[in-house]
Amino acid sequence: MNYLVLHVRPYDFTGKDGKQRQGATVTYLDLDAPPASGERGLAPMQVSVPLELAKSFPQAPALYSLGFAQRRGRDGKPELHISSAKLEGGIDLTTGVLAQN
Repeated sequence: MNYLVLHVRPYDFTGKDGKQRQGATVTYLDLDAPPASGERGLAPMQVSVPLELAKSFPQAPALYSLGFAQRRGRDGKPELHISSAKLEGGIDLTTGVLAQN
């Protein structure tokens, strides 16, 4: 399944607990997701990834094959996270031209 990764924003800060936080926020579109009732278009989604995985996003915007996995979150609720990313091709949003890698 392909996803259009629109933006990757790295972060590096010290939290209120004094611990260092490093990673990146990935903003993407699920190109196969149907819009919610009454909506048009695709709503962007965001997820944080660890620093090691952030290196798997060398360019944006671009099409990626993303792998997802679950982990236990707050109160035992499942949280979805990106477990792998493979660049499939860059895209120029102004022209819609896809450059295969």
